[in-house]
Amino acid sequence: MYGLYASLALLGLAAIDPIGIGIMPLLLVRQHPYKRVALFLGGSFCSLMIMGLVCAKGFGHIVLRFEHRETWFVPTVELIAALILLGIALLLYIQLKAGKLAVEPSGKTRRWLRLGGWRLFVAGGVLVVVQSLLDVVFVIAMIRVGQLQHSNLGLITAVATYTLTALVLQIAVVVTFIFTPPRHRTRMLENIHRLLVRYAYEAVIIVSIVLSAILLILALT
Repeated sequence: MYGLYASLALLGLAAIDPIGIGIMPLLLVRQHPYKRVALFLGGSFCSLMIMGLVCAKGFGHIVLRFEHRETWFVPTVELIAALILLGIALLLYIQLKAGKLAVEPSGKTRRWLRLGGWRLFVAGGVLVVVQSLLDVVFVIAMIRVGQLQHSNLGLITAVATYTLTALVLQIAVVVTFIFTPPRHRTRMLENIHRLLVRYAYEAVIIVSIVLSAILLILALT
């Protein structure tokens, strides 16, 4: 049981979101920063929980049924997921070298971030929905949850573990901001932006390669 939660926590941490992290400084420099951050992250959390539970109940149970009847199915899924992750890593590398990747949100996203209330909540939810639909790590994690968790409480706890760790880097930016003296906060946010520009997508590429290697080993053994 604890091994499952540890695996989900690691997968959540592996789901690095440069855009989501880059949004935190934009929210923190506006009026009512903590309320705005809470709304945005609340939307992200709710969306990830809903999508996680839907995927775990759907994909997880489908995979479990096929696994009992067709021994080739799970290794094939793992192999396909590994190839997709390798493709993502290669595409990101090419775009990074071409200077086409940025951590700054798009103009449309920035306009949404200027809004407040439920629209900021929706913006946080929409961002993670789009990313999760394209995120192989998220799908793999939720399939694993659906396979191993049969009680509703266990399922919710497992999905919440992944969700919280997937958002922990955004939360870390907010916590660092809170404990930084006001006169140093602007420099701190600038440093975070610099780190994102230099290292965020490199980290995503490395994580994608490592996860693809693990999946290839699982698929071929």
